[in-house]
This record gives sequence, C-alpha cells and structure tokens, in this order.
Amino acid sequence: MALDGAAYSPKEFELSFSTESVASGNIGEQRTTGFIDLNVDSVEMPSFNPTVILDPRTGTGRTAKSADAYVSQKGMVTEVNFSGIADTQALPLLVTNLMTQGVATSPASYDIPFNYSPPELEHNVAITSADDYTKTLTVQIANPEAGDDHSIFLPGCVLTSLSLSGDIGTDNGRITMSGTFKTQYKPNTGQARVAGTAYTSNYYYLTNFNTTKKIAGVNYCVIQSMTLNLENPTEYVGFQGANADPEAIVRAIPEISANMDATIKMDDNTAGLHTSFLSGSNVATMLSNTASNDWTNASAFGIQASYGRITSVSFNESAAMYLDVSQKFLGGASGDLIQLVV
Repeated sequence: MALDGAAYSPKEFELSFSTESVASGNIGEQRTTGFIDLNVDSVEMPSFNPTVILDPRTGTGRTAKSADAYVSQKGMVTEVNFSGIADTQALPLLVTNLMTQGVATSPASYDIPFNYSPPELEHNVAITSADDYTKTLTVQIANPEAGDDHSIFLPGCVLTSLSLSGDIGTDNGRITMSGTFKTQYKPNTGQARVAGTAYTSNYYYLTNFNTTKKIAGVNYCVIQSMTLNLENPTEYVGFQGANADPEAIVRAIPEISANMDATIKMDDNTAGLHTSFLSGSNVATMLSNTASNDWTNASAFGIQASYGRITSVSFNESAAMYLDVSQKFLGGASGDLIQLVV
C-alpha cells in the first residue's frame, strides 16, 4: 500500500443514532437507515473493552509468545460518551430512550412515574409497534475516510445518562447536553457510513423559563445556571449465539434518578434554603413559560418535580452573592418523579 497523503479534520467525523424500529425487525439488530446526526463538540472513540491476555505461559524462554495471546470481544461492554448542543429533533428521542416512556398530554411532557417499571427488553424479540421505537438504538461513528468503509456501528444501545445544562452567561443560555450510550452487543467495524439527517438549528434555552422560576420550593428565583441530570443504569445479562449476545437488557438497576444543580441569586426569597436543607423538607421545582402553577400549558422547555430534597447549599461569590443548590427528585404516593417538556 502506497503512502496516503489525505488528512481529515476532527470535525468531519460524525455521531448519529437510529431507533431500532419496526423497519429494523428485532431488538439488537443493527439499523442501516433512519440515522439522526447529533450536534456534538467532537467525536470520541468508543470505549472498547475486549478481554486481552498477553501473559506468558509455560514454554521455552522467559518471554510471552504470540501463541499465548488471547483476545475476545464476547461479553464486551462498549460505551460512547458525547457532549454538544441539544436540538428539537434529537433530544425528544434521547429522552424517550432514557426514560423508556412516550410523550404524555397536558402538557406534552416526558415523565418518570412514581411507580416506574421499565419495559422488558429481550434479545431478538420483534419490535412490532411504534411504541417500541426507542427501546434500543444503533449508534454510528461515521468516518469520513475516502474508502468509506471504516465507520463503526454499535447495535442494541441504550442511553444510560443525559445531562442538560444552561448558563445565561454562555450562548444566551442555550442548552447543552452530554450523555453516554451503552451496549454489550458486538461492534461492527469496517462498515460503510450511512448519511444521517442533519441536526437542526432549533434549540432550547434557559430563557424558555421566562415566567415560572421555582427552584427547591422558592418562587421568583433569579437563575444564573441550571443542570438537570438523568440516569437510567443498565445491565446486559446472559449470553447466547456465536457472539455471546446478551439475552436481556435490564434497566433502572438499582433506580432511575433525576437530580438538579442550580445557581441562583441569594436574596430574601432564597435566603432560607439552608433551613429547608437541614430540615429535610419536600421542595417543589417548576420551570416553564407559563404562569405560576399552570404546568398543564407548559411548552418549548420545562421541568416540574413535586418532591425534591435538597442535598447541598453553598455560597457562590459572583458579581452578587449567589447560592449553589443541589437537589434529588423523589417519587410520591402518586404522580411523577419528574416531568420534562422538550
């Protein structure tokens, strides 16, 4: 092979995903169409974790021999981390996959119910309805190399974590996202890339919370920044077939969780947050573009959680004194742990 003088910008690589839908057929079956590009800062190599044993065995000399080497992909967990800008095309699908819930009504929100129970995900089970569209995903790391045969496909992925962040001092409060895809299906390398639908310029903003700003039980908060962290830990269990594909995908082990970190101005409204923290009181959060307590008409971007517990409060010395407040959202006897409008 002769020298190849071509070079590629890191920005030419793409990260995209496709729902393993009815057109695909089965859970864990690689998709070849329907990919949606993510607006990412850069593309990371997946964290491949093959079993690699290069220790010396018994034999002549005091060196490890090539015959001693053992490398296997069976049962290998692969993760892909990403960070970028949230747009209205990709984010609802990502939230649906993480929550394993479709959109509700009044408002059109994605909810984690108080009695959340994830769907059963079994290998090779046929996906037969639109409700199943986002149970698993195929993730593509698209390589721009001219030969067009070096892209990587990861079937049977789920989104295990998603963070949404906004700071009014950065990009006018435009919402950024970061997350992690996970799979235990065998990666398919050396693949021809599949063109995805380009990401859009329809964004979310912290300023969408332009009417109701209630954080940790306090109305009329002056918000500097906010981060919402959603996690749905997932285990792949069992093995079958030549590639030792998992027999099932078990979600929410030990729990699905939602946490929020916010930086808000310290004033007469927020000065008592340390009292709420020390007393262990339930505190509600509602951020939306509707009037106070009018959650049913929230649109564009909104967060509502009725049972939060403050986990920390600290001073943040800025142009004025601010407070960093963190809370974990909990379920009650009914309703939802969190409702998210995206």
